[in-house]
Amino acid sequence: MLARKSPMKVSRRKAPTAAERRHIARIAAHGCLVCGDPATVHHVTSDGFKRITRTHERIAPLCPPHHMYQFGPRESVEALGHAGFREVHGIDLLEWADRAWLDSCGTTEVF
Repeated sequence: MLARKSPMKVSRRKAPTAAERRHIARIAAHGCLVCGDPATVHHVTSDGFKRITRTHERIAPLCPPHHMYQFGPRESVEALGHAGFREVHGIDLLEWADRAWLDSCGTTEVF
């Protein structure tokens, strides 16, 4: 048996705060932005051009076919990327997620 030189990698993602948990629950209850079907939470990690930090604040509701690649190459954000998703479906996920976070916080500030 080979001995490991270092311990297994531990996830470094921070657990959501109470405010983030409330926000996640609110967004998860929202229907898919594209078709209105029951949704899962998608963490927005791109502005369409470059990668941005994954946070529990920047999330959007998408049903599995519009979220995950395995449901079709021309439907999901995973298959199209954020820029392609915006082009095909006309929805800017980053803008939507930022506005939803502001709504959850009860503020009207715009970034």
